[in-house]
Amino acid sequence: MPVAKWAPVYILTAAAFIFNTSEFIPIGLLADLSASFAQTEAQTGLILTVYAWTVLLMSLPLVLIFSRFDYKLLLCGVLLLIALSHALSALAPNFGILMGARIGVALSHALFWSIAVPMAVRIAPPGMASKAVGLVSAGTAAAMVGGMPLGRVIGLYLGWRMTLGILGLCALVLAITVMRCSPRVPGTPCPVLQVLPRICRNGPLLGLYAVTALIFTAHYIPYSYIEPYLQQVGAMDPDIITTCLMLFGVAAIIIAWVFGRGFDRHPRVFIYFALGGLSIFLALLQLSALYTFTAIADILFWGLAFSAFSLSFQALVLKLESTYAAVATAIYSAICNLGIGSGAFIGSHIIKAAEVSFIGWVGAALALIALLCVALLLIKRWLPAQSS
Repeated sequence: MPVAKWAPVYILTAAAFIFNTSEFIPIGLLADLSASFAQTEAQTGLILTVYAWTVLLMSLPLVLIFSRFDYKLLLCGVLLLIALSHALSALAPNFGILMGARIGVALSHALFWSIAVPMAVRIAPPGMASKAVGLVSAGTAAAMVGGMPLGRVIGLYLGWRMTLGILGLCALVLAITVMRCSPRVPGTPCPVLQVLPRICRNGPLLGLYAVTALIFTAHYIPYSYIEPYLQQVGAMDPDIITTCLMLFGVAAIIIAWVFGRGFDRHPRVFIYFALGGLSIFLALLQLSALYTFTAIADILFWGLAFSAFSLSFQALVLKLESTYAAVATAIYSAICNLGIGSGAFIGSHIIKAAEVSFIGWVGAALALIALLCVALLLIKRWLPAQSS
């Protein structure tokens, strides 16, 4: 395929990279942010909660308001908004201004992911819609492998303000590129209000949403505070912590490769590995942190389990609601952000009330509850015996 035909999709992939790096970069810079504003990591971690809950609350309203607009103009608009928000973040004189700027990033994030997949499908070369969606999803993995670790390295050596400033500059350059290179894509109204009653009557899908909220909460209780956790419990060097963060992206790539070759034949294996693995590897987090090698191994397997969960449950959403998949997926994204925000919020209170070493145990307990719910109540409704 000529590169020119794929250029708009590559631009969308680059945008996904920027948005996902922007979402998670505070996790890699939490200690520096806390020191800059003379706060504890628990207090600063609320920036993750506010971000995620903003995405949760605003995703569907923004879809309703802007779904009629041309997608090219919307993409350009959200890139300009994230560029402006990052510039304000980089210059923030106090934590309140930084929080307000992060809300701007969250609003742009919510709108971007409501148009990214539909836009990818419509700008892809004929017959290549699935490949285009895969490329956009690759931007997420690239953000975990390279974006957040690279942003952390820049922050460690040049300061977190430089990291956010560079992200803003990249978004601005990409917005200009969109205006010059992307085709016009007319908007299509999204029937969210008409579809919601149907989704509310879909019991298996509602069960999937509940488990998703529980697992994302379980994962983000420790993941939101992984930097101070590895510093305090594992006494790790900053460069090793950067490597550990990169492992989550490596795990996503490994699982994506295995998933494409095995999920259709063995869906239950993926689901039980994801939920059981999270229960085990989060429970081992404190013990494994005592040695660098075991910590790295545990984090890699934790990343494999969570990546398997993410891919498996996204596939189940499409299976359980294929007619209005766009709306079901948008709600799923909102539920994920409910879990992200809740995890960061609960983690901050655990750190305040006890100590940072407890966060792995709490996450493991929630993952175990999710595993039991799926095994006893939901797996047969999602995957009848003949399809396993």
